[in-house]
Amino acid sequence: MSIADLDTVDPKRIAEEAGKVLRERTTGEPRVPSVVAGVTTDQRTVYLEAVGLRASDADHAMTTDSVFALFSMTKAITATVALQLVGEKRLDLHAPASEYAPAIADLEVIEGFDDDGNPRLRPPASAVTTHQLLTHTAGFGYSFFDETYHRLETEHRQPPMSESTHAALRTPLLFDPGTAWEYGSNIDWVGQVIEGITGRRLGDVMSDRVLSPLGMSDTAFTLSGDTRHRRAIMHHRRGNTLIADHQWERTRYLDFETAVYRALSV
Repeated sequence: MSIADLDTVDPKRIAEEAGKVLRERTTGEPRVPSVVAGVTTDQRTVYLEAVGLRASDADHAMTTDSVFALFSMTKAITATVALQLVGEKRLDLHAPASEYAPAIADLEVIEGFDDDGNPRLRPPASAVTTHQLLTHTAGFGYSFFDETYHRLETEHRQPPMSESTHAALRTPLLFDPGTAWEYGSNIDWVGQVIEGITGRRLGDVMSDRVLSPLGMSDTAFTLSGDTRHRRAIMHHRRGNTLIADHQWERTRYLDFETAVYRALSV
């Protein structure tokens, strides 16, 4: 639907049609616990509605100011800050990223495992650059996609990325930088580059440069007392059933900052 169409369509009709779809998805089978949906132009919000419950096992209605974990959508905010630093000539995308995040220079390429199950490592053919990190060509992956990383976690006590520790971040490269593409922890390393340049925590830099100017006051790496009671609970699928996970919440200090929480209505 074009912006011109939105200016001529009755918002009540949009609400009726969209609301019908939302209620079907939260009450039918199969169903999801809740949905927050909206229709906007660059000028105004035409429609915004929340349907369902924040958790499938609790009687807390979903609202348009509920707070969600954004996870990898945080990558776009990190990349925005990095490009701002490029514009200020504080970050050279094609220089070794180790100029800003020295620890990345210590990482080697993994070429599988030997007969005893130990990782076979070698130095990379070239240094990782921030450009490669931003384009997912630096060599990093995720254990839930890559069997090598999964084996490192299960057999060699490599901490999972969900722990947000420096040890979790320092995984070997899956290939020489710039020679292949793999979706992974590349942008987390861009966060380390940003912290190295600015001398500040990534969340503080994001707040000053992106979140506060846009009025995103409910967006942060951890929950506040005000946002905690509005948190939408994460669910895990077990067969055909969604199970609410009330335990998952970032409550401790993180070595590096990754998934943020955000209220969708801001």
